[in-house]
Amino acid sequence: MSTELRRPRVSAFLALSLDGFIAGEGGDLAWLAPYGGDGPEETGYSALMASADTLLMGRNTYDIVSAFPEWPYGDKPLVVLTHRPADPRPRVAFRQGALAQVLDELWQGGSRHLYLDGGELVRQGLQGALVDELTLFWVPVTLGRGVPLFAGSLPGALRPVSSAVLPSGLVRVIYHPA
Repeated sequence: MSTELRRPRVSAFLALSLDGFIAGEGGDLAWLAPYGGDGPEETGYSALMASADTLLMGRNTYDIVSAFPEWPYGDKPLVVLTHRPADPRPRVAFRQGALAQVLDELWQGGSRHLYLDGGELVRQGLQGALVDELTLFWVPVTLGRGVPLFAGSLPGALRPVSSAVLPSGLVRVIYHPA
């Protein structure tokens, strides 16, 4: 019997400034507002949500999304990695543990394509070579400081497989591990 860990296919999908920040100081996202005009079909978000069977996000991202006036994920199951207590919510599970182990548990539970969200989790996924597809939206601004996506080194190179300039001016680049 093999003890090898198995895991779902992992996709990450996020915007960042030209200098590599996914949020400004204090988690500020206002700098993204002028670039929010592209629809979910144009960005590829609709296709991602149609394909992903599970969402996995960090607690900080979950807290931000929970405050939205409308829940953006429909009835898709969401797993939140956190060490802090949280109020229950339908179709939301809270877990602790290393990302690779949680991915193995989700595989065992039937997840086959996972949408990974949240800066810290995406960073962990990249550093652990656990991200199979990284979609980045390069926003034509520089922030100077904030929350970086690429903190630390990556274990391998990323290879761009497609790119497009969206009507808003965002540049979408889809990367796979080299």
